[in-house]
Amino acid sequence: MGNSYRTNADLLKELEQMRRKVQEVEDCKMEFQNVQEKYERLLDSAPDALVFVNTENKIVQANAQFEKLFGYDHGEIIGRDLDVLLPGRFRERHRGYVAGFFRDPMVRPMGSGIEIYAKKKNEEEFPVDISLSLLQTDVEILVSAAIRDITIRRQTEEQIKLNFMIQRTLNEMLKISLEPLSLEVQFDRILDLILSIPHLSLQSKGAIYIIEDDPGILVVKAHRGFSGSDGVPCQKIPVGKCLCGQAASQSETVYANHVNGRHEIQCEGGFPHGHYCVPIQSGHRTLGVINVYVKEGHKRSGGEESFLASVASTLAGIVQHNRTEHEKEHLQAQLAQAEKLAALGRFTANVAHEIRNPLTAIGGFARRLDKTIPQKTKEKEYANFILSEVARLEGILKNVLTFSQDVTPQLEEYDIHEIIDRVVTMKEEICREKNISIHKSYSELPAVLVDNTQVHEAVENLVVNAIDSMPRGGSLTISTNKEVHDGIPYVYVSIHDSGTGIPEDKLDLIYEPFYTTKVADKGTGLGLPITKKVVEDHGGFMKVESEVGKGSAFTLYFPYKLNR
Repeated sequence: MGNSYRTNADLLKELEQMRRKVQEVEDCKMEFQNVQEKYERLLDSAPDALVFVNTENKIVQANAQFEKLFGYDHGEIIGRDLDVLLPGRFRERHRGYVAGFFRDPMVRPMGSGIEIYAKKKNEEEFPVDISLSLLQTDVEILVSAAIRDITIRRQTEEQIKLNFMIQRTLNEMLKISLEPLSLEVQFDRILDLILSIPHLSLQSKGAIYIIEDDPGILVVKAHRGFSGSDGVPCQKIPVGKCLCGQAASQSETVYANHVNGRHEIQCEGGFPHGHYCVPIQSGHRTLGVINVYVKEGHKRSGGEESFLASVASTLAGIVQHNRTEHEKEHLQAQLAQAEKLAALGRFTANVAHEIRNPLTAIGGFARRLDKTIPQKTKEKEYANFILSEVARLEGILKNVLTFSQDVTPQLEEYDIHEIIDRVVTMKEEICREKNISIHKSYSELPAVLVDNTQVHEAVENLVVNAIDSMPRGGSLTISTNKEVHDGIPYVYVSIHDSGTGIPEDKLDLIYEPFYTTKVADKGTGLGLPITKKVVEDHGGFMKVESEVGKGSAFTLYFPYKLNR
């Protein structure tokens, strides 16, 4: 048998060996802890959020950036399923991506083109970019994922796309404005452009309103996207009323994300919606409003508002350009007409002077003969006829000379009602004979700087024309009031008859010299041209409205000064 007893020296030797082994274990443990701390510090120093996932789709490790990005503490995320970090709509598809990566692992760098969204602990979603790599440990195979929040990058990309689309749209608008199209057609095409931009959350519905003759009314000039069930947008909107009217009066964008009490005008066939109502302005002057529809509950967007403000600014330029072109054409027509009338005036003045002397002689001899011819003879009848025709020709010559002469008005302050009353007094007898009733509707007016004689003649011409248009009787109404046009205050005199009226195709001819709708022995065709000339020489203008069978209304506008 071997000796089973060990000496004290042997025991001491074994004890020393055990102490060395324990120390080696402690040294290894310390080294492991140091390595682990270095590894964790290395992970935490990474700029991206890092997460490690095993083949069972469980999270086994995450760094500090991950905890900061997702809002989880280290202890509450380890061991949980990776699905907790994904919105529900992505989970099933993502599981397939993870399983496929374990089967056929390959490094996938960031920016691989896959659209991915992550979910924070507070349920907030955000776009991310992820790079994947395989990690083989002594225990298991892991997938490491570096996660980067790309919200700012995505917003920047979207803004760049939006800016490109906006600039392209504005360029297209400018191209449209240069095409030989009516303003309404241009607006139609511009609405199509605006409402088709994919990066704006707008409904495909909108309208453009313009202020035309009446400065207090917005008139729809174009609309898009409305079916019969939706109802066509309001045709006219008073400035200051409803959302569009408020935008026009306040000169600022008005927004609403649902139909509420500010929608003062309710159109038929309404549907849930909101609005951007953006004023179209040139300087401090409001020209109109662009009204774009959004879905109910839509959140107001600074980008959308900025784009629509740019559109409105471009529209203002288009409207101004259109009006300038029309004004240019109008001025060219006026210049051509003025040159024509000047030439005609010179010609008629020369003819009138040539005719006046022999006509005076004929009239003088006819009157002398008339005194010597016995009554109730054919010769007496012939003499009276000559005298009547001479008087008519003298009246024509007077009108011709009045029209052809360039006489500067002698302006003095007058109550225009006094001038009208003198004309009416002169014509009361003939109105009674023709069964024409006279009605006056005067407003309180300031004194006006006018040439008394010229304005008397202008008003008399209109009253005579009105009487002549009612051979079977009727009513003659003379009214006065004040109006403002293009910022200029005017006093107006309106003379309305219930006579035969003027055909629409003849309205453009009534101011032509020597054109008349009267029978040959009643008109020379110079009354209205003279009246128009008088008003324009005073810095005013003239309007006419007429309907066959119902009568005509001629209105004279004379400017006056405020606070005199």
